[in-house]
Amino acid sequence: MADENISKNLVDAAFKKKNSEEEQKVKEEDKATIGDIITFQKDGQQLEAVVTSVNLQNSVVCDMTIMEDFNDRNLDFEKTVVAHTNYSIKKRRDV
Repeated sequence: MADENISKNLVDAAFKKKNSEEEQKVKEEDKATIGDIITFQKDGQQLEAVVTSVNLQNSVVCDMTIMEDFNDRNLDFEKTVVAHTNYSIKKRRDV
């Protein structure tokens, strides 16, 4: 019985630690803000977009029409949602 409690506590502690680490994957200063240009992969394509909304907890909404070849790419939508862990910031907005 005591061994089961120790095992359960160890498993619980491991899950808490993992969840804490996942929540902190992207630091606030590394997250995109409105007006930033980001790059990301979607459907095997390298895309570029301008961030239009940061109101989501783990993602940003961005507009891909800034790409010169947007119409040639046959994308279904002008905007998309990208998780913080799935983009890199190409250029910060001019302040």
